[in-house]
Amino acid sequence: MEKIPVRKYQVVEEAEINLVLQCKDSHEFYERYLKVFPDTKKGLDSISKIWKRRSEFAKKWPLTTPAVETGTKSAQDIAALIAEQTKIMGEISALVKESLEVNRQILATLTQQNQILTGHSEHTAREPPKKSSHYAPVVPLPMQKIASEVQTPILVGS
Repeated sequence: MEKIPVRKYQVVEEAEINLVLQCKDSHEFYERYLKVFPDTKKGLDSISKIWKRRSEFAKKWPLTTPAVETGTKSAQDIAALIAEQTKIMGEISALVKESLEVNRQILATLTQQNQILTGHSEHTAREPPKKSSHYAPVVPLPMQKIASEVQTPILVGS
């Protein structure tokens, strides 16, 4: 003969689980249970068994009642902050590139003046040093503006 599987626990609806997680003690749960489910056929024993499984429900459904944390920002606020940060970083990048170019020009000018003062006049007509290939290519300014204005959604997943 086959053994019929016996259910260890009774089936508990999601509304009952939410109610269990909202209540502080068993008396409050019992009173609220009878108000929310007035036509229930469950007795005190069945309702108390649901309360006893409270810790199990809390582990399985920790976010059934989402609590708003203080200090959290909405996704739109975060996206706006990231867009602003991207814009600022683009501006900083452009300023640093411009500063680097000015420094190269100053260095070339100082090198020429140094050669003139030291008497190496044959090198005075020398061209400024060419850009080496290990530097990052300069991105045109219009491309930077387009890149900073385009906002892509940030997807957060598990």
